[in-house]
Amino acid sequence: MKKSAYLACVLLVFLLVSQKNWAAGTAENSAASAQVADEVAVASVHTTSHRLEAALARLSALAPPPQLSDREPGLHTVSCLPGTAGGSNEVEGESYICGVFTVPQNWVNPDGRNLDLGFLVARAIGENPLPDPLLYLAGGPGASAVLARNFDKYQNVRADRDIIFFDIRGVGVSQRLGFEECLVLALEKGAPTDQIEALQAAATRFLAVANSDEAPPSPDLSDLNLPLLNATCWEQFSSRGIDPSQFTTAASARDAVELIKALGYEIFNIEGASYGTRLAMTIMNNMAEYDDAPELRSVILDSTFPPSVYLIRTLVRSDHDFMLQLLNDCRADAVCDRAYPNLAARLAALLKSLEQTSLTVNGETVTIDDVVDQLTDVTNTRAGFMPRMIAELELGVLDTYLALRAGEVGTDPAEPLPEIALDPSDPVQAFLADASALLDDIAAAEFRVYMNIGLVQEEPLPTLEAIIAEGYPGKTGNQMLEMLQKLTAKDISGSPYVAQQLAIVASTQGTPEMELASTRRGITGGIPHFLYSSIHCADDILHERYEDAVNSYNDLQFPQLVDLDMSRVQAGRCKNWSITAAPIEVKDPVNSNVPTIILQGAYDFRTPIYMGRRADRELENSILVLIPQQGHGTWNDAESCVGQIATGFVQNPDAAIDLSCVEARQPQWALPYESQP
Repeated sequence: MKKSAYLACVLLVFLLVSQKNWAAGTAENSAASAQVADEVAVASVHTTSHRLEAALARLSALAPPPQLSDREPGLHTVSCLPGTAGGSNEVEGESYICGVFTVPQNWVNPDGRNLDLGFLVARAIGENPLPDPLLYLAGGPGASAVLARNFDKYQNVRADRDIIFFDIRGVGVSQRLGFEECLVLALEKGAPTDQIEALQAAATRFLAVANSDEAPPSPDLSDLNLPLLNATCWEQFSSRGIDPSQFTTAASARDAVELIKALGYEIFNIEGASYGTRLAMTIMNNMAEYDDAPELRSVILDSTFPPSVYLIRTLVRSDHDFMLQLLNDCRADAVCDRAYPNLAARLAALLKSLEQTSLTVNGETVTIDDVVDQLTDVTNTRAGFMPRMIAELELGVLDTYLALRAGEVGTDPAEPLPEIALDPSDPVQAFLADASALLDDIAAAEFRVYMNIGLVQEEPLPTLEAIIAEGYPGKTGNQMLEMLQKLTAKDISGSPYVAQQLAIVASTQGTPEMELASTRRGITGGIPHFLYSSIHCADDILHERYEDAVNSYNDLQFPQLVDLDMSRVQAGRCKNWSITAAPIEVKDPVNSNVPTIILQGAYDFRTPIYMGRRADRELENSILVLIPQQGHGTWNDAESCVGQIATGFVQNPDAAIDLSCVEARQPQWALPYESQP
C-alpha cells in the first residue's frame, strides 16, 4: 500500500473509532478504542494491515462505492435499513416494504450491465385502497427519498393510496456518486497523495460524522480542486464499471416509469419537489415515448425547477427575486403602499448609499452586509417588518433593524402550527420548535431528523452540540447553540418526546446494525456531488457560459443582494468531468395536459417565483398556487394549509381547489410607529 493511502487510513481508523464510541456511549468501548488507535498509530504497515482492511470495510459500509448489479432486471425485495420507518404502527413487510429495482445502466443498450435502484412502498392504510399510488421524487438533485421519507406528511393521502419513495440512480441507496464513495475507492486502490488529500478536503461531511470531536467545516466549492477531483473520481467510478454519463434526468425519468410498471400499477400520480419537479416534468413530456406506460393521473410540482430553466444564468436571481415579490406584496396592500410608497426605488437608493458609506448611529455601525443579512432572512413573519426597516434606515433609525437582528420581532410562524405541534412546556420540544423556526421548512425537517438521532445517544448534549456546530455554521448555528445551552441532562431524561424517540428505536437500539444505519443516514443524507454534476453539466452548464450569469446580474434591480461568485464557481464545475451535453431539446418547453398543481413559495430563494410561473405557462392543465410568506418546499405537513390543498388535489385533480387558508398567510405589515394607534 502506498504511504499516502496508509497514512490516510490511519487517520480514518482513528476517526471511525471515535464515532463508534460516540454512538455506543460506553466506557469499555472508549478504552478499547483508544488502545486500538494507539496501536495503529505506532504499528508497522505489516502488523496493521488487517486493521486497515477492517477500517476500509467499515468505511465501505458507511458509504458503499457504486457497483454494477449481478441481479436480473426487475423487482427484488430487500430488508430496509434499521429504523427506516418511525412509529410503532409501522411493520416491515406489512405496512411498508423496501426493494431493489434492477435496470439497465444504459437504456439504449439494455443488454449491457445493470444497476440496482432502491425504493420503499408505504402501503395505503385504508380498507379500500385506490389503484393509483403517489410517487415522490426528491430534490437536489441528489436528496434521498428513501432515507428521508416522511410518512406523517402523507397520512391523509395514505388513507387511500400507496406512497412510493424512489432513490434515483446516483442517490442515497442507489449507487450514490459522492465524494465519500470516491474517497473509499481511492483508499482501496492506493491513489496518489494529491488525490487522497483533495478527497479528504472535500469529504468533510464524511469525516464530521466519523469524528464528533473536531469536525472540519464544510468547504465551499471555490476552496476545492474541482478539476483534480473530477478527473480522479471519473476514473475511480469508471474502474467499477460505472458510467457517470448515464446518470441523467432522462435516464431517471425512464427508471421511474418502469418502476411503476414493474410494481403492477396501471395509473399513478407524481409529487416532485425542487429538482424532483424537473424530473416530473420530464416524465410528463416523455410519456408518449415509453412503451406500455401506465396512465399519469395527476402531478404536484412543489418549488418548481422546469427543464427549460438554465442553472448558471438564473442562480443570480435566487437571492434577489424574493425581494421583488415582497415589495409587490406591500404595493398590493393599500395600507402598506400608502405607508411606504415607491419602496422599490427607495430600497435601491438605500443599498447604493450603504455601498458607499456605512451607517453609524449612537456608536452602532451598520454596513451593507449587515443590512443584506437582515433583508435576505424572510423566515416566519419577518417579511412584514421589512418595509418599516427600510424606511427607518433611510432616516438613520435602527429600531426595527436591531429588533429583527435580535429576534425580537418576526419570529411567529406564518400560520398556526398544526395540532401535532411540539409542546412548548417540554424544554426539549421548546428547543426543537425555536431552533427549527430559524430554518426554511425543508431544512427544518432535516434538522429534526438529526436532532432525533442525537437525542437518543448516551450523551445527547455533546452530540447535539457537535451536529449543530458542523451542520449549521454561522449566525443560525450560533443562535441554535445559545438555545441548546438552556437544555439540561435532566430536561432530556424527563422529556416525553425523547421517551417516544427511544421507544421507536428500542427494538434495535445499541445493535451494530442500528449504529451503522444511523451513521449511514448522516452521510448519505447529503447531496452527492458527482450526481449533481452529471445532471447539471448535461442539462445546463455545458449549454451556458459564465457571461450569461453576468448579463443576468447586470439586469438586477438590487445586485447588492447577490453573490455573483456562486455562478462563476458553478460555471467551472464540469472541467475534467467527462460528461457530454444533453440534446438542446431538453431545454424546450414541456408539453402536457395532465392535471397539475404548482405550489410556489412567495419568498423561495432556491427556485424563485418566476420558475413556477414559467411552468404554469408551459403546461396546458395547471394551476399555480402562490403560498405567502413561504420559502423553498411548501408541503411538509399533513394538516398545514398546503397539506390540505395538496391532499385535496390528489383526491380529485379535476375539482375546484379550496384556497381559503392561503389568505390567512398574507403578511401583516408593521406600520411606522407614528401611524400606529
